[in-house]
Amino acid sequence: MPEQARPSISAVVATYQAERFIGPALESILGQTRPPDEVVVVDDGSTDATAAVLERFDDRVRVVRQPNRGYPAAMNRAVAESSGDWVALCGADDLWEPRKLEWQEQAILTHPEVDVLFGHAVLFGAINANHPGPAEVGVLDSRRLLHSLFRLCLVCAPSVALRRSLYDRLGPFRENFDGDDYDYWFRCLRAGARFYFDPRRLVNYRRHDANVTNNQLAVRNAVHDVHRWHADMIDDPGLVREVNTYDLFRIARLLVEEGQPAEARQVFRRTLRYASPATASTSLRALAWTVVLSLPEAARAGAGTALVTLSRAVERNGLVRRPAVP
Repeated sequence: MPEQARPSISAVVATYQAERFIGPALESILGQTRPPDEVVVVDDGSTDATAAVLERFDDRVRVVRQPNRGYPAAMNRAVAESSGDWVALCGADDLWEPRKLEWQEQAILTHPEVDVLFGHAVLFGAINANHPGPAEVGVLDSRRLLHSLFRLCLVCAPSVALRRSLYDRLGPFRENFDGDDYDYWFRCLRAGARFYFDPRRLVNYRRHDANVTNNQLAVRNAVHDVHRWHADMIDDPGLVREVNTYDLFRIARLLVEEGQPAEARQVFRRTLRYASPATASTSLRALAWTVVLSLPEAARAGAGTALVTLSRAVERNGLVRRPAVP
């Protein structure tokens, strides 16, 4: 391969309070069969031993420190501090497979029309599972990807390599927001970006108690915001109704679990606005919850417990329809 034909690739990492994980993450980046041209780490105001661990990599990694501003802001800073034609994102607690950048460089050279590359990811730690991915491989059909992505986030951020010129055109990830990466993939598609999916394992995506996404209510609200912002891109009104129903029902259930019955009742009532034959089961359960939460508090407790038991049984038996990925 001619040297001048090779794209430059920057590995960018945002870290906060990651003393247990940042070392192995950086070793996985530095141990690539196709090494990154640079590695930029933004320490987002860590107060644990993260800084001490980073000192071990001083000669191989450029570290930028800033006051704590949150993960999206730290990742934006990392991208801004890097200079590669492509930026490969990595979480401070995730592990790249050794050939990740080698395979992605091959895809970049073979498919110059592509702007965003991602691949198969395996969750490990608190959860052991495969991250969901698209049914297709290689260069993806944008419409099919858009509809699948609207149902479920199929892009695992630590597996992504992003064309810098696209990032420069779109601007940074949305800061102070729990769905920053999910929102960004829609922004990419809106701008006409082409996506490429590699079905080989590219990243091991660690799940643990300190993950940013552990605040499920905040995450579910953010996902619903993303769906609202980008619903105009979807040419299937039934899909929009179905996804909105599922979003609102899950938000309301989380509010119940967090002891906020008045707020939960309001959201269950909003769920009913999207009722349709496709959402009948979820809509009926939302109606039942609305009735229960309208009861006096003394009567509400027993009815709520019974409804929770029934709801969980329904979910276990697959009688609730979650928007499916084709």
